[in-house]
Amino acid sequence: MATRLRADYAEWLRTLPQPPGLDREVEEFLTEVDRRLVPHLKKSLRYVPKVEPLNQGMRHQIMSGGKRIRAALCVCACELFSTPSLRGLDFAAAIEHMQNFTLVHDDIADGDEERRAQRSIWKQFGVPHGINIGDTFVPLAALAILDAPYADSLKIRLLEVVSHFGLEMVEGQSLDINMRGNESVTVDDYLECTRKKTGAFLAMATVGGGIVGGGDDADLMKLRDFAVQAGVAFQIRDDMLDLEGTKGRAIGSDILEGKRTLLVIHAARNASKLQRKHLYGILDKPREQKTGRDLTWVIDLYRRTNAHEYADLTSARIIDTACSHILDFPESVAKYRLLRISKYLSGRTH
Repeated sequence: MATRLRADYAEWLRTLPQPPGLDREVEEFLTEVDRRLVPHLKKSLRYVPKVEPLNQGMRHQIMSGGKRIRAALCVCACELFSTPSLRGLDFAAAIEHMQNFTLVHDDIADGDEERRAQRSIWKQFGVPHGINIGDTFVPLAALAILDAPYADSLKIRLLEVVSHFGLEMVEGQSLDINMRGNESVTVDDYLECTRKKTGAFLAMATVGGGIVGGGDDADLMKLRDFAVQAGVAFQIRDDMLDLEGTKGRAIGSDILEGKRTLLVIHAARNASKLQRKHLYGILDKPREQKTGRDLTWVIDLYRRTNAHEYADLTSARIIDTACSHILDFPESVAKYRLLRISKYLSGRTH
């Protein structure tokens, strides 16, 4: 049965839009998730103290939108077990609060001045207020779970999921920071970091949704393995989009931050000794000292070493592995929506 499903999936996969095409059904589903989620997010604002700029900053970050991919994974995983998606929205709101927590702090750590084509929180209100605004999303995430119409035992399980995967996320972030300034980072190092930093977050959403839906331990392990691998493909594509100017922030931000992306690692492996030295020399410069010429040189090195092609192939391979973990679930709209979202993650254009 599994062999037939894999063959069917391979055939079905070939019919889906290829990058840079968009999967309209996924786009429409993400829009619908956003529409249903926004009231839950707005409701959480009642807990925010009426102190400025805390209130203004929280309201801005919540209402500035987002792709809602994690929330979509959550409600899909919930539906996978024949549980209505509406039941998963409270936990999806908690996931979105955690997402905003990471985004606000990431912008501060990386020095990014724009987020979603608008000035980032720290740029609007300063670093001290930015840290405080970001911190506030953590209790909002907990309250979204505690206020949900779930049994107390389910609430405890969901808080455990957030805590467990949250610790993996901060470990991944530590690995990411430690890789900067390191000239010997390998592909395996990058994949380990990304599985924890990005993959654990997608797993938080997907496993939590599966718990709300009623999945058993074996089901949840499959969802975890799926989400962790999908998260790696998502991050690789995110690294590539950094150079395409479609993320709502400055082109080449990863280069300015000195991040060791898969593009950097591949280019360094395939460059001459002199080129490699120059590459790391640019990456390790302070952000404010990097020039437009530096960015152009690095991007051109990616082109000459076929770094984009390598990243594309790696992302495609990993997303196929991710999908293999959920092929044995019973046939359902939710199952194939998860597969479509996974394809979208590795080929999205914004």
